[in-house]
Amino acid sequence: MTRAVVYTRVSTAEQVENFSLDTQRRYCDDYCARNEIEVDRVFVDEGASAKTAERAEFQRMLAYCAENRKRLDFVIVYDVSRFSRNMLDYEVVRAMLHELGISLRSATQPFDDSPAGELVGGMLAIFANFENRQRAERTVAGMKAALASGRWTHQPPLGYQKPKDRDHGPSLAPDPDRAPLVRLAFERVATGRFSKREVLKEVTSLGLRTKKGRPMSDQSFATMLRNPIYAGRLRVERFGFDGPGDFDPIVDQALFEAVQAVLDGRRPSAAARHRDHPDFPLRRFVRCGSCGRPLTASWSSGRNERYPYYRCPTSGCSTGNVRKEELEAGFVSELETLRVDPAILALFSEVVRDAWRQRHAAEADREKRAAERLQELQRRKDRVVDAYLHEGKLDETTYHEQLTRVDREIEEVHRQQDVNATDRISVERALDFAPRLLTDPPGFWKKLSPDRRPALQRAIYPTGIGYSDGKFGTAETSLIFSYFGEIDASVSEMASPTGLEPVLPP
Repeated sequence: MTRAVVYTRVSTAEQVENFSLDTQRRYCDDYCARNEIEVDRVFVDEGASAKTAERAEFQRMLAYCAENRKRLDFVIVYDVSRFSRNMLDYEVVRAMLHELGISLRSATQPFDDSPAGELVGGMLAIFANFENRQRAERTVAGMKAALASGRWTHQPPLGYQKPKDRDHGPSLAPDPDRAPLVRLAFERVATGRFSKREVLKEVTSLGLRTKKGRPMSDQSFATMLRNPIYAGRLRVERFGFDGPGDFDPIVDQALFEAVQAVLDGRRPSAAARHRDHPDFPLRRFVRCGSCGRPLTASWSSGRNERYPYYRCPTSGCSTGNVRKEELEAGFVSELETLRVDPAILALFSEVVRDAWRQRHAAEADREKRAAERLQELQRRKDRVVDAYLHEGKLDETTYHEQLTRVDREIEEVHRQQDVNATDRISVERALDFAPRLLTDPPGFWKKLSPDRRPALQRAIYPTGIGYSDGKFGTAETSLIFSYFGEIDASVSEMASPTGLEPVLPP
């Protein structure tokens, strides 16, 4: 009587599909009974992908076949996709079994060792490989789309949990038990007074545990402190993605950055970490015009209430104390001087768009060439596969080398296409954003929340701005404001971008 081993496999993603291990085993047993084949042994891989042959039970099955080649006749699988979704692995392993005198059979797909049967088996392997790659592309596309909308698609990291309504609400929610301890860990590290090991020991003693109830390892703790997801940002390096999440952060951005500074060896002081105070957006940004030191700020207590002041830290300096409303009103007046004429800005935007349209036309041509290049690379890849699998012109080492080289070229073409697409989006966003800021800098500054004003101030005045005798001094502005500052009102006579090019300052 002929003998066979049965191999069944299911990946984690397929647990809910019609590929259950019980179903596969039943079909294989029925096939063996119909064909009077004795089942010698069953090998089962649970949660294993068929993208590679490096599966524990699969390898044990192959070793068992080699050791028992004289008394085995078949390897029985539910279908070819259970055996392999990789065309190369399928051909190599099937050839190896053939050398052992063992044939591959499917309980649900008709093929044998005849030339026609080998053709059918090869085609089934190709379809399995295609299905696997197509599924992978859909999965990646879905993950990228989710990330773009701020949704986290993986298991929640320590400190977060899945919310009750993930379909209509945020994708993550702070874990009420672990999140406070995670926040405490960040706060302790940010002081610069404790080592990571000391902080880990403290939060562990307070009850911080992994999802499996175990204490965190040093490495896991260090990784957690570097993960921007705790500050509400999603960063996935393999997709080149970095963007805001749709959930509440456990720590604010300032605290997260303070921790990164400590981990990088910069160990900022407590004052440096809290230099941007929401009550005093100009603190440490405006410099004293007399001594050059950045102004500090605080609330002073009067007889019945408290009063906010900016002050020069130099004892006896003529600048002294400045009322908060006075300094900030003066700063708003200074921003007024940076207003750009809307007509000039509109014309400038059209010039940029016109130049961009010309560049985009050139990019369209490059995109066409890129598409043609991809088609040629795919044809070359197909020729390599044919030369190895069907014509026998390449050995395995050369085959892998050439295939890797072609895949790298394909990846580089795709990368350049992504860069071009990102550039197009960036220009449009910049042109949409610019009018709001350039035509009304003081209004834009006022609309920002106090904690976001310092970032805008530094973007406009990279080196800060001086103040003395109730006035702001001349300050270096960012390139864009400097550029428009050089354009005289006579520029309004510039021609439309569809006509003669306007003469702009060099």
